[in-house]
Amino acid sequence: MKLNKIPELHSFFTNNFLSSDPSRDEELMQFFTKTASENHTEQLISQIKLLLSEAELPLDEVGSEANRWFGDSHEARNWLLGLLNALEGTPLVESKLVKDSNGTLLLENDSVQVIKDLKVKGGASDLKRGTLIKKIHLIDDNEAVECRVDGSTLVIKTCFLKKA
Repeated sequence: MKLNKIPELHSFFTNNFLSSDPSRDEELMQFFTKTASENHTEQLISQIKLLLSEAELPLDEVGSEANRWFGDSHEARNWLLGLLNALEGTPLVESKLVKDSNGTLLLENDSVQVIKDLKVKGGASDLKRGTLIKKIHLIDDNEAVECRVDGSTLVIKTCFLKKA
């Protein structure tokens, strides 16, 4: 999705992120949430969620419009999640980030792969190394994710997963 298809977010980036200093982002977001109308804030929240739901982020476009440089799409998604949380009034805390065994950030609906054979408590079969799990669900515990495998809902520790 191109940024010009979500005009409020595009305008927000170009008008508010004039400085390339990311350390001022939190201050900027606090000022914006105090001065913006509730309707405008809700529009931005829905447009950031729409952008985050895309499989492919327009990385160069977001970076250039927001005056930021992102090394990869995970970094850009993390930055957008920080903006979203600030707009919703919940600051992004490092401890709330869910990471796989390699330290890669995991997001809602990501696909992961099991890195070790795991015994499933109460299950008929075990989870084999290399099993691909699609559409994970993040839970309150930042060291575990919820997912569905063969019709069963499982909670798996992230130390046994890697992003696919």
